[in-house]
Amino acid sequence: MPKILIVDDEPDMRLAVKNVLKLRGYEVAEAGDGPAALDTLARENIDLVLLDIRLPGMDGVEVLEKARKIKNDVPIVMISGYGHIQSTVDVMKLGASEYLQKPFENAQLVHTVRKLTEPKKAPTAPPPGAPAAPAAVKEPVPVPRGFGLRAAGLALVLVAAVFAYKFFTGLHSSYFKIYPAASSNISVLLWDNKELWAGDWLEQAIYRYQPVKGALELKKKYSLGNVHISGFAAAEGKLYLADAWKKTIEERKLDDKLTFIKSFNFPGRISSLFYDGEYLWSCDSAGAVLLHKLDSGLTVAASFKLSNRPDQIYKTKGALWSAVSSTGRLYKHKLDDKLSIAGIYALKLPLPRQPLSAFTWKGGRLWLAGDGTAELYETGKALLVKTDE
Repeated sequence: MPKILIVDDEPDMRLAVKNVLKLRGYEVAEAGDGPAALDTLARENIDLVLLDIRLPGMDGVEVLEKARKIKNDVPIVMISGYGHIQSTVDVMKLGASEYLQKPFENAQLVHTVRKLTEPKKAPTAPPPGAPAAPAAVKEPVPVPRGFGLRAAGLALVLVAAVFAYKFFTGLHSSYFKIYPAASSNISVLLWDNKELWAGDWLEQAIYRYQPVKGALELKKKYSLGNVHISGFAAAEGKLYLADAWKKTIEERKLDDKLTFIKSFNFPGRISSLFYDGEYLWSCDSAGAVLLHKLDSGLTVAASFKLSNRPDQIYKTKGALWSAVSSTGRLYKHKLDDKLSIAGIYALKLPLPRQPLSAFTWKGGRLWLAGDGTAELYETGKALLVKTDE
């Protein structure tokens, strides 16, 4: 059976998770801090790491970055209590495979571990007349006290979404519409050639949608293999695709297969790309913004440093917009020598708050995706409210 490394500074939490996994036949190793976890990962044959983000000294994000240098291919699941984690897309860009939020259920934990460690099996149909399988019983994981209330259920999100759609459709500046999406781990959105492109970092795929009679119709899915999509931009018949894990930008043809041409290495973990008609803009996790010429080496023509360390950027005619996924804040920057902040905006969406995982503009409307939701949102400017925070 696969061997799981549990990294958490609370012995009770390690014991609770260990018991759940050992009862299902998994081998378990434990570490109470970052250095011990990295030592275990280097010495032992670990198949998956369950990594708490709040650790003494070296926190989970730092452990994650160092772990990727030791074993780049081992799945790492980030675990945290509510409000302590950046968005799923944020930690993904540092190399996480998935994210669990405390308190989680036994079934959730086991499902995640199985998904990342065991080969997928083709489903088999039950024989004719066989009774339906009983529904699985959900057991709460015995976690230490003080982890807060459970997050609101999916049913509440769906009810709120339906209500929001009915209430806001037809209004102009307060326009709000929800579109079902084919995936729920969207890290980038792009309008190109009257089509909406969405990149899914977990499935490592790109989905191409076309507006048809007020809906979004899925036209094509591109499965890219081992590419963790953190950003892409279409420019002059090519697609430039960022992979924050590998610290690369790939150049591909905008053809029916997105044929690979070549790859460029960069020092930072690139979290977003945008093409403004002249330059390819890139932004990394440290807030470094670069303007690249579309030449054979993607030569850097100018560089900036943004203090808000955004993980997404978009350039309009008169401003650069950036977004921080974990807070959902959008920043408007002047196009000066420092990309000075001209305004900070909050999204006043009629939905339970979800971390912002992707955004783009089209025709004065903002298009959004939220972490873990198989939905895309279109909103008018009135739902973008200026704030001092």
